Amino acid sequence: MTLGPLRRLGGAMTSFADTIELSAAGDNLWDGIVDQDYRGFGSQFGGWTGAALLKGAMVEPGAKGEPLSLSVLFTEAINEGPYQVATRLLRSGARLQFWRSELAQGGKLCAHAQATFGVRRDTLAFTDAVMPDPPPPEDKDLRTFAPPSHFGAQYHMRWATPGPRDPDLDPTAPASSLVWIRDKRDRPVDVLMLAAMADLAPPRPMWKKPTIMASSTVSMTTHFHATAEDLREVGADWILSEVHCRRCEGGYFDHELKLWSRGGVLLATSEQVAAFRD
Repeated sequence: MTLGPLRRLGGAMTSFADTIELSAAGDNLWDGIVDQDYRGFGSQFGGWTGAALLKGAMVEPGAKGEPLSLSVLFTEAINEGPYQVATRLLRSGARLQFWRSELAQGGKLCAHAQATFGVRRDTLAFTDAVMPDPPPPEDKDLRTFAPPSHFGAQYHMRWATPGPRDPDLDPTAPASSLVWIRDKRDRPVDVLMLAAMADLAPPRPMWKKPTIMASSTVSMTTHFHATAEDLREVGADWILSEVHCRRCEGGYFDHELKLWSRGGVLLATSEQVAAFRD
């Protein structure tokens, strides 16, 4: 089995990539077992699911380039146990590839994604987005809070802004957050970990009501900006997650997210729509 873009994005597979075990089951078909450490509330953590869909395309022998974007639709709860990922190359050009990836259990489609891969070139480069200036993650005044779930237990999270249920949270303020995130096992950041971290944000309605709410991601698109050199420089260091809600109504909300390195490099951007019950 070739590692394709996985090898080009930071060398050998990391331990996080190993949480998504895929074995060849036929042409463009891969068997896997759901990782218990990334269970959520009645389903699998959406970030892990997106990473599994992306990995299914990345390990294909014909994959080339690096992941540029991943758009995921979550259509059914994922249960414990085995699953299959089916992939299809939609188009391949000199620089770009377009893949479709589907995750199913028992013949039922649970999630599907469109992944775009690209060959990067030396060109003009700039970043207009500006990284916020929060206290460093080592600041002892930062609060700690992670989602009370199996997947939440896999991360250190240190809040530079008030989080849900904090006593000084102002419910009239925007439902925005700045949070330092790091893998608890000190595994180096790669593109699959970025795909998972892009979904690591508590439901925005919790900034308005001080209660635990059930929420599930409906659709999510993530753009990967980090180069292999960027990821090597980050290693297993903290990542700053910047999240802003734009609107919440009718049982749905959206938010936009940016993932920054400590050194101010924009590693990934994402946006999603999620359903909730209050």
